[in-house]
Amino acid sequence: MQAPPAVSLSVSRFGVWRGLCLMAAVAAVGAAAAWAWARFSMEPFGFAWVMLALAAAAWACRSPAPFHLRWDSQAWFLDGQPGSVTVALDAGSGLLLRFLPEGARFARWLPVQRAGHESVWHALRCSLHSARPSAPRLAADF
Repeated sequence: MQAPPAVSLSVSRFGVWRGLCLMAAVAAVGAAAAWAWARFSMEPFGFAWVMLALAAAAWACRSPAPFHLRWDSQAWFLDGQPGSVTVALDAGSGLLLRFLPEGARFARWLPVQRAGHESVWHALRCSLHSARPSAPRLAADF
């Protein structure tokens, strides 16, 4: 079986990601406002909850830092750091990837959209969805 094709892309556009975050933020703020209205009749405490929800929504809609993702037919690299990539969400023209650096406990979430990456989009998706060779099993695993 052949290894998936090598692919490299620099991601600095996040329009789709910000749009999705904005829709989720508007829904969250609407729910918080409705809850505050019903619970507190918009007293100062209820208004504080709405303001807190607005602040959280604004924070969620910020743009992620630009990054460079590369697959060299053997391993994934994010800004030169090796690790593993899994697809959390595949919407066809947009992907939400989870990158776990080698030896790290926490993953980084990477939104990638097709716009601006049309020339490498097919190769990227092939590399992400191709079967990976399994790790060698140790005697202790049996």
